Amino acid sequence: MLLTRNRVFTTMAVGLTAAFAISLSPLKNVSAQESLQPSSGGGSAVADSTDPVVVVSVASVNKLMQDVNYITGVVGQPQFGGMFQMMAGTFTQGVDMDRPIAVVVPLVNGSPEPIAMLPTSDVKLVLKRLEAQTGPADELDDGTLVVALGPNTVYIRQVGDWAALARNRELLGLAPADPSAILQGMGNAYDVSIRLRMQQVPTETRNMLIAQIRQGFEQAISKQDQADAEGTKAMAESSIKQLEQLIQDTDELKIGFNIDQSAKEIVFDGQFTAVEGSDLAAIYGGQKAIPSQFASVIREDAAGYYHAAMSISPEAIDQTVQSMKTATAAIDNAINQSDDLDDNERLEVQALVGRLIDLATDSVKEGKADVGALVLTNENDFQFVFGSFVADGNEAAQIVKDLAAKLRSEPKAPAFLFDQDTYNGVTMHRIEAEVPEGEDEARSVFGDTLRVHIGTGPKSVYVAVGKNSDELMKNLIDSGASDAGGTRPVGQLKIRLLPILKYAQSIEANDTIAAMIDSLAGAVDQGEVRMVSNSIPNGQDSRVTLTQGLLEAIGAAARQAQQAKMQQNGQF
Repeated sequence: MLLTRNRVFTTMAVGLTAAFAISLSPLKNVSAQESLQPSSGGGSAVADSTDPVVVVSVASVNKLMQDVNYITGVVGQPQFGGMFQMMAGTFTQGVDMDRPIAVVVPLVNGSPEPIAMLPTSDVKLVLKRLEAQTGPADELDDGTLVVALGPNTVYIRQVGDWAALARNRELLGLAPADPSAILQGMGNAYDVSIRLRMQQVPTETRNMLIAQIRQGFEQAISKQDQADAEGTKAMAESSIKQLEQLIQDTDELKIGFNIDQSAKEIVFDGQFTAVEGSDLAAIYGGQKAIPSQFASVIREDAAGYYHAAMSISPEAIDQTVQSMKTATAAIDNAINQSDDLDDNERLEVQALVGRLIDLATDSVKEGKADVGALVLTNENDFQFVFGSFVADGNEAAQIVKDLAAKLRSEPKAPAFLFDQDTYNGVTMHRIEAEVPEGEDEARSVFGDTLRVHIGTGPKSVYVAVGKNSDELMKNLIDSGASDAGGTRPVGQLKIRLLPILKYAQSIEANDTIAAMIDSLAGAVDQGEVRMVSNSIPNGQDSRVTLTQGLLEAIGAAARQAQQAKMQQNGQF
């Protein structure tokens, strides 16, 4: 469900913002929920500190070099991989090339204090290699090393097989003796990964962050015209409440980026969990995969598809209904302020929008979301079909009929052909519009007449466009009762670039598209983008995947553009 996915990405953004904003609030007498295990080696203890709020992991030097070499080769720029390998080899003497680098960020006296952990059993050897850049390191009585990096001073201490680095000598006492446990699920599993533990941020600091966000909203609203401010105030208040819930109820957020050579793909992972027992946990806890009327859109031969089928918890329903009410008020206000409509037109538009929102609200109240979309293409044609669960398909049809009645007197209005047929309990309608003669590309896509097929069932709506797309829509209708559910993501999307490019090239030839097609013709895949979201206890995890074929096609497009520019400049 798009609403849920947007909430996850909003959570990620807010969480990362919180991690860096906590320094804005001084903290008194903060004790850790779980203290870092101090390393041996002396140094003053830091009384007011927490477990790491943020942990950052960077893969081992060997993994980074291999992955950079792979990816630069895939996109056709291997020289950059060679440059990276040369630089890495120059500055990593003495570093364990197979272990990751870590940065842990506890709160110390209310402020975030990063402590870097470098995998080396001899940090003096590492510093010796860097003397040309940093100058020689000074050694204090307790063995702590000190180097100057421009205007900054860095304190370094050997901690077992790791070296701890911090901007303050006392912070080194908070360095974990072995960060391996903190890096569980991170490390060499990703090239770069970040974990945020929101509950390590003290409540008063989170409250301060919320107050600052609220103040920012209020300042933005105060700069608007009075009419606009009235329309956005309710929306802003609703947004603030949702942000407050995210900040207060988020437990853990993890994001990761990895170049996976064995699978020949790049992945971006995101995982979010809410505090158990919280309202936010209830929202995600009620989100489960369910049988779907539209699962047949999941096809290997598709140029692209999107599918989502999930239950919606009572808590999520309440929140969504409230958001719908707020959105309705804001839209009504915007319509009232429009100078392009007279009073009667404003009332008509408001009534239409209100009915659409009411239908959407009633659909959410049913406690489930079920939607599917499919695109099929070949070198000469394309088909698109869409299906969705709604609370009342007859009301959806009536809304379109009422709209058609109001457009009937408009010049060049499309033809609305309602109740043309009934198929398997679904009433079939059609909208037809002439494509202007001068629109050659549009005519290549749709022909002389654009036909949009619409189907409305008791609890469903279907839309189809393209040659013979009405048959594709009937196939989607027929398959609706055959899905048994089973193990499936709550949401998934897949796009294959090659069939889309071939169709685009058949409409209008383009050298860049031709280069991408040639690249994909010999690639290990057809250039795919995949997105998958799964429900987990109290949260959700998501993955975005870019395949090797897609990266090769992007590289081919860049080289073609570069070549065209050189030809234009007379360099060939």
